[in-house]
Order: sequence, then structure tokens, then C-alpha cells
Amino acid sequence: MSTEEQSSVFQQLWDRKFPQYLGTYLAVGFGLLQFLEFVTKRYGLSNSFVDKYLLVWIIILPAVATLIYFKGQLTPRTEDGTIKWPKMVVIGNFIIAIFLGGFMFNGSGEVSANDSETITLMNEEGKEITAVVPSLNKVQSIASFSFENLTGEEDEDWWGPAFSDLLMLDLEQRPEFYVKSEFHLSDHYDGLGLESFKLPSVGMQREIAQKSRSNYFTRISYAKENNEFVLSGNLYSSRDGSSVMEINAVDTDPFKAIEKLKQQIVENIPDGLETLENQISLPTSSLLTSNVEALKYYTQAQIVFAKDANNIQEYKRLGEEAIGEDPTCSHCHLNVAMGHYLLGERDDAIKSIKTSIKYGASLPERMQFMSKEILYSITQNIDAYWKLLEVKKNMFPYEFSSYQSLLGKYRVDYGVDSAKMLMNEAIENGNIERGLLALYDLQLQDEEYAEAEKTLDRFSSEFPDREQDRLKYADIYVRQGKIAEAKKILIDAEALDPLSTIIQTKIAYVDFKNLDFDAASNRLNQGIAQATTLTDSLTFFRAKEFTLRARGQMEDAMNVLEDYEEYSKKRINTLRLISTFIYSKADIYQSTSNSHKVKDLLEEIGKYSPEDVSQYECMSNTQSVVNDFEPIMTSERYANCHDVYQKFGDGYAEFFDVLISYEKGDYANCVKVLDAEDERIMKLFQKDLISKIYFKGGERDKAKEILQKAIDQKPYTPNYYYLMAEILESEGDSQAKDYLDIAMKYWENADEDFIPAQRALALAEKLN
Repeated sequence: MSTEEQSSVFQQLWDRKFPQYLGTYLAVGFGLLQFLEFVTKRYGLSNSFVDKYLLVWIIILPAVATLIYFKGQLTPRTEDGTIKWPKMVVIGNFIIAIFLGGFMFNGSGEVSANDSETITLMNEEGKEITAVVPSLNKVQSIASFSFENLTGEEDEDWWGPAFSDLLMLDLEQRPEFYVKSEFHLSDHYDGLGLESFKLPSVGMQREIAQKSRSNYFTRISYAKENNEFVLSGNLYSSRDGSSVMEINAVDTDPFKAIEKLKQQIVENIPDGLETLENQISLPTSSLLTSNVEALKYYTQAQIVFAKDANNIQEYKRLGEEAIGEDPTCSHCHLNVAMGHYLLGERDDAIKSIKTSIKYGASLPERMQFMSKEILYSITQNIDAYWKLLEVKKNMFPYEFSSYQSLLGKYRVDYGVDSAKMLMNEAIENGNIERGLLALYDLQLQDEEYAEAEKTLDRFSSEFPDREQDRLKYADIYVRQGKIAEAKKILIDAEALDPLSTIIQTKIAYVDFKNLDFDAASNRLNQGIAQATTLTDSLTFFRAKEFTLRARGQMEDAMNVLEDYEEYSKKRINTLRLISTFIYSKADIYQSTSNSHKVKDLLEEIGKYSPEDVSQYECMSNTQSVVNDFEPIMTSERYANCHDVYQKFGDGYAEFFDVLISYEKGDYANCVKVLDAEDERIMKLFQKDLISKIYFKGGERDKAKEILQKAIDQKPYTPNYYYLMAEILESEGDSQAKDYLDIAMKYWENADEDFIPAQRALALAEKLN
């Protein structure tokens, strides 16, 4: 076609205003598409409306273009009665569009491939079974708050959390539901200055639901009228706090009343799955207990533990009362088992757990794993524990807890790429939110900062309401040592949320990294003084303890730890407190030539968990080895720790073999192993230890390279600066003093008996 002909065609189109009208059609159509998407999300309508509109809008484009071009010239028929081709295009195009729009994307009937996927896998007995996996946008998470007591009787209060628990168990029979009951949600109460088991306002409920990462939350009341339970309330959206639906039930049987609520939620929740073929739906009364008195004692035991984690005797007594009312209550036996374990009665604990497993065989398979996981943990049957988690992952691919538990093993035994594949599998099969966050953490640990940022970008687009996770962009800068960029993000966030302890402590850590110790200390001290909740106080205490230990102020650090323990006694049971801080306290003793006191810590652990003593002893001795402190075990006994590390996987056993060589002074063998390693085991070592291995193995350049990279990222501890000074001093490099000065700045107020500071002073004398 010639230029003149092309010009003529374009001029003709322009004269008929074809581009203008077609552009208007597309712009208006796109605007209507966005409006329709908003309406369907806002009011929980079916996505099929959007799909139908999009299909029709695109398909009728030829008809619209024909109408725009011919306008009034488009007459219905020719003189001989036949339909003109433009009219045929328009009529035919509209018929096709209406036909396809009417029969496609109906959003009803059988579950489509987009709703779920049926996969074949192996169960615990090795038999082939099928499982239905919900698609990502079908997984629903609900915060089931305690029901509000409208009976006017205080002794009926226990029904509130009991109903919450029953609704959770009933909903979780279906594959697409994750539900948190009042006992899971109460952990968030103190952080908001709320009293546990006192129903907060709808606004506060929404805040807790968001913090617990729930899409929806319930606010339901209960009353008794004519011997009937009257349950009434709403299911709310956590995104905007709007009511999604009203839910009501009346029944003389409280268990059947919960079933009615569950059915209303299942049938009306936006984007829920259709009922699946062979869907298991046991009566609510069979999921915990059918005995009201047993339910009462069980619930009261849970409340006692939630309010005072060290009131173990009463917790166990109430559990035993529940068993007395219903000897087949699996959950009740598990309560009693945990009571025995926390009191150091290991044999009784194992017996009760096995009883719980026996009676739990009647529960839905998804609910049978917890007792078995606890049994294998207590008995240190780690191989069985890993196998059980793999079975759980295969049987319930949408259940994120199994992926989370397996993550460490995959990373150490199979490598970080396998760990990332595991998290991608979790994202594809079930929980995109937690999977993305775990993948981000892996990428950050692996120093893949660009990939980590892409993961966060995807997370932000998927979950734009998750404000707290936007702080993770600052973490990327922190890990790279880009302090100014990180602090800007945090300061901006602080302006919007001045009460956030997370932001406050992050800023303190950033200042500490940047050697602004006074600013960090002042912020933490101010936070402790102004804290209005126990949660806030404990957060600041942990950060303060870490900074004090890093600066060698061990006596002050121990005092802070003791304050932490005193403050948290009601929230954290004694065994957990001891195990949480045993390594911090061991480090305090080891670094001040008091290694003999570690024995007291081990004896304390032994009172509650004697089977774990060898593990804590081996790990504590490893701290001594890597820091070149006085060991708490002989070389011969330490070599026996290989079996302890082996329990956690082959990777940890290989890691321990390198430690043994280091402890014996065989640095050449350590270097040989690290050089041959494919980064899998290397990632278990702190960079300062890797540098020490290469330095002592005669490879100073390699040691300096590793240290310099860590120093460029601004480490939290001064060990890196001291080691660099030590290496440079051995080479006669005058820069050694510069690095030593930084280490000495950390340790300027260190305790006199703090060994690293003593070593730094000795090195300073040599340099002088």
C-alpha cells in the first residue's frame, strides 16, 4: 500500500472519530472493571461477575469497532432482503458474547481445578491415599474470639473460650481453614494493654486478628433461654472491619449449636470451597469431649495455664478432673501430660501422651499429629519426628507448620536451595503469606538482597495491609551495613507508630551497629522506663541484655536477665525460661572465668528435663570452644557429643566434626573441610569462627577477606574488629591499631574479668 493510500485510510478513520470512540470505550470499560472488582471484594460477591464482565467486554470489541466505523450507515438489510455483513458481525458477535458470558465462570457446581487439586500420596502406614489441596486464594484464616457471656452468671464465663475452641476444631475439619481460638489469641492481648479473656472492642479485635494474620474474626455472644443456648454474632473482615455475615444458632445441645455456626460460615464465607466428595465432618461433640463437665474442667485448665504459666499443679489437677469425667478425652490427657512434663515427671508425661495418642485415633487425621510430635520430642526420637513431619507435609500439603519445622533440617542436610524449594512448595500448596516471609528470611541469610527485596515486593502486593512487614525492607539495609538507609525507614515508621516496641528496638540495634552506644542505651532505658505492658518491657529487656553482653558488661547483663525472669514468671513457665537463657548465662560465666558455674545451670535443667542435660552441656561446651574459653568438658567427653549433634541431622554432625578438629588444634583439617564444602555446612559457622580457622590454618588472606566483608556489613559484636587487629598485627600492619580501637570502644566499660577485653588490652600493649 502506498503512502498516499495509508494516509487516506488513517484520515478516513480519524474523520469518523474511530480512535477517539474506541479509546473511550476501552477507558470506560477498564474503569467499570476496576469498580466491579472493588464491589465484589467489598461485599464478598463471587469473582465470576468480574470474569463474565471481562469476557464480554473483550469479545464484543469487533462489534463495537464495527458500530463506531459505520455509525448510521449500518442498515439492517440490503434491497434484496439479505443482512449486510457489518450487521452480521454485530449481531453474531453479541450472541457469542452473551452465550459465553452466560455459561462460563458461573462460580457454582463442582469444585474447579482453580479451587482445589486432588493429589496422591502415602499415609503413615505407607498406603496410597488421595488428598484435596485448596488453591491459595481459598485458604481462609479465622480468629475465633471468646464468646461474650450474656447469661448474667459469672460461673458461666468458661463457656466463652470453650465455644471459641469448639468452633476452631469444627472448622479445621475442612482443609481450607486455619483457625486460632481464644487461647492462641490471648498472647496478643498484653501487647495492646488488654486483659486476657476480657472481650475487647470490635476495633481491638480487628487489631489482634491482623497481628495473628487472620483474614476474618468472630464476635459472638451466648445466652440461655428456656434451656436453650442462643448464639448470635457476626463474622468480620480483618481487612476493613466490616461485617461479612451475621451468624446465629439456637439449640439445647451446645455442640449442635456450634455445628450450626460452622455450617453458616462454610456456606457463606467469600471464596470458600464447595463441599468436597467424602469430606469428613465429625460431630463437634467428638472433637474434644461430649461431656459438658469434662469440657468445663478442660477449659478451666487452659485458662489457668494462660494466666499463670507456672501454676502447673492446678493446671494438672483440672486436667485430671476432666479425665475423671471423660476418660477418653484425648486433649485432656495431653494437658495432664504437659503438666507432668513441666513438673519434671517425665515417665508419667510419656504415659499420658501415649494415652492421648490412643484416644486421639478417633479424631480427624489432621488433629492426630500434635501428640505424636510431642512424644517424639520428649523421648528424643528425632528420626521418627522427622519422618512424622514428612508424612504430615505430604498428607496435608496446605499445613504450614510442617514446612516450618522441616526448614532447618532441609537447610543443613540438603542445602539452602533445597530449603528455598521447600518454602516455594509451601507457597504453592497452602500458605503464601508465611511461605513468602520464610523465603525472605532464607534469602536474607544467604545474602541474596536483591532476591529478598523482590520477595518483599511480592509480599507487599499480595498483602498491602501488613504494615508491620514493610519494616523488613529496613532489615535488608541493616544486613548490608547501610545504616543511613535503614534508619530513615525506621524513623519514618516511628513517626506513624511511636508506640511500637519493634520499631524502637530496631532503631536501638541500628544505632548500636553504628557504634552510637549512648543513643542505643538511652533508647532502651527510656523504653523500659516508659513501657506500659509486660510485653513491651520484656522486648526492651531482651535488647538491653544483648547489648550489655556484646560490650562485656556481664554483671549488668545477668541482672537484666534476672529482672526478665522475674517479670515473665506468669507468662513463661520455668522450664522454658531456663532453656531460653541457659546459653546466655553460660556465655556470661564462660567469658568471666566462671565456667564451673555452668554446672549449676545444667543441674537446674535436669530437675525438669533430665534427658536434655547432655544436649545443653554439649552446646555450652561448643560456646567455650569457638570463643577459646575454658571448656566445661574434657576432650574425650566432648567427642561423645557427636551423637547429640547427629540427632539434628547429618549436617550438624559434619559441623561438629569440624569443631572437634578445631578443639584439638588440627586447623589444617578444618581448612580442608571448609574448602571442600559446598556452603552447606559453612553456613552453620559464624563468620568470625571461619576467619579464625583460616587464620590459625595459615591462610591469612582468606581470613582477612571474610572479616572485611563482615566488617563492611557493620557487625553487632566487636569480635570481628579484634580479630582483624590480631591478624594485621601478626603482619606488622599499622592499621591493626585502628581496628583494635573500635573493639576497645565496645569494651571500654567491660567488667575487669571479661576475657575478650583482657585479650584486647594485651594486644594493645604489643601494638604500643
